[in-house]
Amino acid sequence: MMNVNLDKFTDKGQYKVPEGYFDTLADRIMANIPEAPIQEKKQKKSAKIISLNTRVKIAVAAAIAGALISSITVRLYQQDKKLADVNTKTEMTTTPETYGEEYVNDYIDYAMVDEDDIYKYLSEN
Repeated sequence: MMNVNLDKFTDKGQYKVPEGYFDTLADRIMANIPEAPIQEKKQKKSAKIISLNTRVKIAVAAAIAGALISSITVRLYQQDKKLADVNTKTEMTTTPETYGEEYVNDYIDYAMVDEDDIYKYLSEN
């Protein structure tokens, strides 16, 4: 190990405090502080207490709202799925060979096509 001479690091009176410095220190500090009115302590807010009965009511309301939202979502999903199935079936089964003459007659009634329109169409083609 290295020998360190601590004598050269000791305080030999390099820093001196003026006479009576600490005697008047408190008075000088107080003189520099501006006088302000003492404010009253603010009242602390107390914690909000929710009774068990209220918590149960909130939990029941949340459960009902969740069930309602879930059921609406499921119903809309099923309705969209049924609509997609109907559209798919309509596209796949629109040929007259599938249903025969009955289907064609129903379609003509639905489209409000009368016999004159059919004769006109056939004569043009």
